[in-house]
Amino acid sequence: MHTLAPKSIASYWRLLAGLLPILLTGCASAGYQMPDLSLDSLLGSNQAAARDQPVADIGITRCDQLTTHEEDWDRVKGVPPVDSEDIDIATAISACEKALAEHPGHRRLQAELARAYAEAFRYDEALRLSGLAAEAGSLYALIQQGHAYRYGRGTPKDIDKAVNAYQSAAKAGHAGAMNYLGSTLYQRNGWGDRSRAKSWYRKSADTGNATGMANFAQILLIDGEQEEAFPWFERAARQGNAFALQQIGTYYAVGGEPAIKAPYTALSYFEKAVEKGRPSASIKAAKLFIQGPGDTGSRLSEGERQAKALYWVKYGMPTLSIHR
Repeated sequence: MHTLAPKSIASYWRLLAGLLPILLTGCASAGYQMPDLSLDSLLGSNQAAARDQPVADIGITRCDQLTTHEEDWDRVKGVPPVDSEDIDIATAISACEKALAEHPGHRRLQAELARAYAEAFRYDEALRLSGLAAEAGSLYALIQQGHAYRYGRGTPKDIDKAVNAYQSAAKAGHAGAMNYLGSTLYQRNGWGDRSRAKSWYRKSADTGNATGMANFAQILLIDGEQEEAFPWFERAARQGNAFALQQIGTYYAVGGEPAIKAPYTALSYFEKAVEKGRPSASIKAAKLFIQGPGDTGSRLSEGERQAKALYWVKYGMPTLSIHR
């Protein structure tokens, strides 16, 4: 099967991206409906076929151990994912450059080195490598491309291209990409793409993805569907999703359908949310001790309530950090 060289593909994409506004304007004025212009349709079937091919087995490299991401479907089993704040950037770049030199064109290593470059703010190199990995079929690299276009890293900010990149990975079944696509659509035109965002969040939720469940529940809550949102938050909370834990705690703190007011139950959820990395839940816990009669603080003296409130404010502070 003949495939275009990466430089040729990139050139075609840039050309089409430049012509797209003109094509859309002309077709809209003539009353025509434009076809799908996602990355899948622009790059053709070769990329889709590449995604179905297993990544070459090269064993575990030092690069994998230093940079593997939980959202990378190519990651080696048994290698724990590395959080961004835990990456030793200089060591990771050196190890990944060495591994990629030994295994040229390996899409997992390209995506991992792209991640290390991005952490070092070397966005141009990260964009180039993630582009090569995406063309070779890496869904995680497509997500990296989406991030680059969404936030303008190594390229001018282009939300439409970000949507296309996320959508390509989401259509392949990547639940994480579905969430990124949903949030990007939600923010792109304010409330204009809200229904599409909700649809993608639901698709992610249906895969059992905790973030998708929490996102879908939150849109249900915004839509006034409080009772419908609760079980989705519960399912996400059972998987340890910090935002869902905080939201369930809020249900019990406020009371009303479908949860009765139960401050101490709320407190336990807020504590778990903080432990899972959501420090704002500690503020909600503190508020339980400074509210009126009938809540947690009503059983305590004024001094005791103040001490408890201060304790919970301080409880969340150690988890606060500044991320790169």
